[in-house]
Amino acid sequence: MKKNIIDPLVLATLVPIKALGMNHCHELAEQSELHTAAGGDILFQAGTSVDSIFYILSGDVEFRVDQKPVRRLKGGSHLSKLPVEQGKVHQYTVVALNAVAYVAVDPDTLDLMLTWDQSGGYEVQELDGVGMEASDGDWMSRLLQAKVFRRIPPANIQSVFMRMEARHYRAGECVIRQGEEGEHFYIIREGQCQVTRKTRKNPGGIVLATLRVGDNFGEEALISGGKRNATIAMRTDGVLMSLSKSDFLELLNDPVLKWLTYAEARELANSGAVWIDVRLPTEHQACHIIKSINIPLPLLRAKLDKLEASRRFIIYCDTGRRSSIATYLLSQAGIDAYVLQDSLDMIPASEMEP
Repeated sequence: MKKNIIDPLVLATLVPIKALGMNHCHELAEQSELHTAAGGDILFQAGTSVDSIFYILSGDVEFRVDQKPVRRLKGGSHLSKLPVEQGKVHQYTVVALNAVAYVAVDPDTLDLMLTWDQSGGYEVQELDGVGMEASDGDWMSRLLQAKVFRRIPPANIQSVFMRMEARHYRAGECVIRQGEEGEHFYIIREGQCQVTRKTRKNPGGIVLATLRVGDNFGEEALISGGKRNATIAMRTDGVLMSLSKSDFLELLNDPVLKWLTYAEARELANSGAVWIDVRLPTEHQACHIIKSINIPLPLLRAKLDKLEASRRFIIYCDTGRRSSIATYLLSQAGIDAYVLQDSLDMIPASEMEP
């Protein structure tokens, strides 16, 4: 097998990569690998860890279980536009039947690009100059216009502004670093920030977004309890308003997120609420709540306009982390959403499928 260079236009035909803008398709192409295999070569073995998302571009492959053929996939077909597998472990041994070309995409890079590319208003672009803040309006007014604030008690809103601290930064100064624990939520009062993420093949970082006055960041790590998934640094001198993790969870997160037990959620679903599974498609296919729809978290922002504002939605994953982030995003968009607090292991098997 040998490594070649992948054409960004080819990546742009694949799912869910086609949801990205071309700028990110070019960046993703630089992080991805195009391989070739001869007939009889094994692309990967069942039971081995999945460290990349694979797509078959050309040629024919066969999926085997215990050396027995299960199905075939032809490159260039409709099904080949989908990932071969997306779980953590390969379920099949995949063998090339003839000359095959396939691409390996880093899942973490793709996940983050999808999240930022569909974030609604953030865009990657060159800095046109400083002094742009006045046209963006007052940062406090922009923040209060967010639909999520309609669900926060007035006293909490007052407390948010009272507890915020103004922090002054110089151009180039780092605000949060990828891989660190999340400790603060930030709102840009003056200046601009740049979002970058380091990858294995680009340790210097790839640009994901440019943020301006009124934009906020840092909430995902606080809600999920995970690490920072990107680095954000100042593109200009500026001032950020900072809210501590404890204050954020008390004043912004807790009033917005509405947790339900499965019994409560089922009753709500019987009244017309819709189940949304925000896990990956392979996780959903393996096991999911009956009648639930699958919208993976990285694609949720892109699907917001397709959700009926008059409906109520119950969001779930396997741990509550992804679903709590998803519910916060839906609440920001003014959508009535609830989080399932019970683990999927607690749900009766008769109410799960397949």
